[in-house]
Amino acid sequence: MKQFADWLSAHGDWAIEFVRAYLGALLIWRGFYFLENTGQFLELLNAQETPMAAFFFAHYVMFAHIIGGAMLAIGLLTRVVAAFQAPILLGAVFILYARGAASAPGSEFEYALLVLGLLAMYVFYGGGRLSVDHVIDLQAAAQSKRPA
Repeated sequence: MKQFADWLSAHGDWAIEFVRAYLGALLIWRGFYFLENTGQFLELLNAQETPMAAFFFAHYVMFAHIIGGAMLAIGLLTRVVAAFQAPILLGAVFILYARGAASAPGSEFEYALLVLGLLAMYVFYGGGRLSVDHVIDLQAAAQSKRPA
């Protein structure tokens, strides 16, 4: 049992890495869901009032979730990608659910709030040891140590 506890202590960051990859996969799924249900998504954004803004925002959300989710899953430009996702979730939490939908049955307020919190964590934490960002950093460090 002590060996397992030691292994967990040595590999504790794997949980954070798994959550990053899982969060990225969920964002990809959500982006494709919005892509397949664009009409419903535009209705949620209240497209009747500002059709061009809703159209632009809907496509920004889809692109950010699909491409950004893939980049987040592998840990490429993790901080930047998480920061690009943050306005989407801020809008969901403070604009969409501020209309009183947060307490409605079937509301996804908690989901949006959780994803927003996780994105904030990755803005500050970065990609971690099992990310493309870390590999790039290691290669850059090795390049800087080579004699010219």
